[in-house]
Amino acid sequence: FQGGRVTGRIPRTATLRPTVVPLEWERMGDPPTRRPVRELGNGPTDLALLASALERAARSVNAERLPALVPFPA
Repeated sequence: FQGGRVTGRIPRTATLRPTVVPLEWERMGDPPTRRPVRELGNGPTDLALLASALERAARSVNAERLPALVPFPA
């Protein structure tokens, strides 16, 4: 079995400003806090971009459309 996972928003590190927050000595070593969702952007996910690219590729070679579930012969 081989599997893959494509999920999440595309990182936009080049467009995000660094976040600087004061940190108490006692909290050193704690995991970083997450940024609010509004800062992450509302662009398409990498999964949506992959699905779109696959659809365009299938159309470009005139691939025959198949039903989502193909029944197995009895």
